Amino acid sequence: MKGERLRTFIIVTIVSALVWLFAESRTLRVETITVPVQISLGGRTLVFRITDDSDWNSIAEIELAGPVGKIGDIRAAALDGITLELGDELPNDPGVRTVDLRDAIRRDALFRDTGVTIRRVVPETIGLQVDRLETLRLPVEVDLAGVETAGPVRVTPPEVELQLPASFVEGHDYHAVAKVDTSRLSTLTPGRRAELSQIPIELAGLPEDIWGIRLVNPRVTVSLTLRARTESMKLPELPVFIEMSPSDLALWTVEIPPEDRVLSGVTLTGPGALIDRVRRGEIRPRAVVPVTSEDLANGVERFKVQIEGLPPGVAVSIDKPEIRVHATTRQAETPG
Repeated sequence: MKGERLRTFIIVTIVSALVWLFAESRTLRVETITVPVQISLGGRTLVFRITDDSDWNSIAEIELAGPVGKIGDIRAAALDGITLELGDELPNDPGVRTVDLRDAIRRDALFRDTGVTIRRVVPETIGLQVDRLETLRLPVEVDLAGVETAGPVRVTPPEVELQLPASFVEGHDYHAVAKVDTSRLSTLTPGRRAELSQIPIELAGLPEDIWGIRLVNPRVTVSLTLRARTESMKLPELPVFIEMSPSDLALWTVEIPPEDRVLSGVTLTGPGALIDRVRRGEIRPRAVVPVTSEDLANGVERFKVQIEGLPPGVAVSIDKPEIRVHATTRQAETPG
């Protein structure tokens, strides 16, 4: 008897709970939920923006009225947010308009045909500008910051695609510029071809009010050869050395007049890297006068100065390229 009463009690309790839950789910209530809202293009042929006068942060506060159970279902599903698409919940014809956000959200599948009423949405409206998406192909120009090159400068790819609203296509002179940073150019060896990858593209000629632009391939590779930098420098005074074979020295005594013993007015011209090494003292040029016994026997008194110790590619200019030499035979110097 007690067991039967217990079973009856349990059944009654369960039925009562089900009735209560059903009644609760059918009870009407008002509740405000916060929903993340994204706007989708609904395709690749359009571009849009929220106008500047819109107070929009991609969040909507939605006041709902309806059965408790339905509102609970909507609240749970809305945690992931909703997406409003152009051409579906939102208009997709080009132009600027004010969109009633409540009407747009009401058309979303999450709220449509649920029996729940959207009483209010905050913000009430958003400003929306829609345009057709156009594509321009721009040749890539290279900015080398005034550095001279030898041979062609090649860019890969040679063109970039600029996507932009159709209203900005006409009447503007757009340029795509690959600007090579000077720090990367400084690492290159003049005269040797090199490739610089991942050079960013900058757009020039953009109107101030442009919006919705996108570069399809914003980085390129630039292939180039730097022209060897040519510089000149004037050397300080150089002592002049006589160069003779030991056998000639045994026959002749050679002297340079005091006024010709130091050479001035020597200018070097060549690749900048080599000239820099001379400045730093890594290359030390010498002024040398080759003298032979044949020249002396023939009465030659003026000899051309040669600058030795310079690498190939460095040219020498001397204001006074000859010096005088006084020579006597050692036999003549011997007392008779």
